[in-house]
Amino acid sequence: MTEAPEKTPSSVAGEQITTLRWVIAALREHCPWTSQLTHGDLTEYLVEEAYEVLEEIESGSLDEGLRKEMGDLLFQVALHSQLAQERGSFDLDGVAEAITAKLIRRSPHVFSADGRLAVDHQATVEQVEAAWTRIKAEEKAAQQAPDQAGASESSESHLAGVVGSLPAHLPALAKAAKVIDRLGRERGEHLPNDGGKIPAAADEGELGELLFAVVRTARANGQDPERALRSHLHRLGSAASDTPAG
Repeated sequence: MTEAPEKTPSSVAGEQITTLRWVIAALREHCPWTSQLTHGDLTEYLVEEAYEVLEEIESGSLDEGLRKEMGDLLFQVALHSQLAQERGSFDLDGVAEAITAKLIRRSPHVFSADGRLAVDHQATVEQVEAAWTRIKAEEKAAQQAPDQAGASESSESHLAGVVGSLPAHLPALAKAAKVIDRLGRERGEHLPNDGGKIPAAADEGELGELLFAVVRTARANGQDPERALRSHLHRLGSAASDTPAG
């Protein structure tokens, strides 16, 4: 049986997470619906809750509305952690430990290697982004097999790596933007355009109209714009992967 914490609920700082974990464990043990859930079952809810947080932010509801939607998103993280704990893998503390270690490791302008404050007050945004990208690349290289560690990487294979590093289920438009942003940050690279055939938008309002026109034309022709862009990204990654590294 799952034992309740001494205070349920508690207003003491830090104990709300303990109460949440107890509630989720109790649901897993006693709720016929929750007890049957798997990681796969929860994926649609995880995506849905993330978008609901986004909607609150975009609507300007940054207080109670955002608090509640963030709670729904936290529930998803905590529930996935509970499922992992039940199979002897990791728990919510392990999730927190992983992200804490990453933030310390990738923020040398704020922390020393052992996690103490060591603030570089002269650090610029550009330096912070460059350090984050460099450290992330070093982590990735350290995880590679020994026979891959020394391999040189062409721009094409780098492109494949950038495309492949992003979540497969990320909406295609967001994924395309992230690919281009990461190439720009990491190597100052930009994918070749089509020679100016696409008109530049003066602002995001005009850009929205342009994108809507593209989608409207696609639908009129019986095409799926999301699938088309996703397929294009897949071809970029696949074509780059097939090109031998120089």
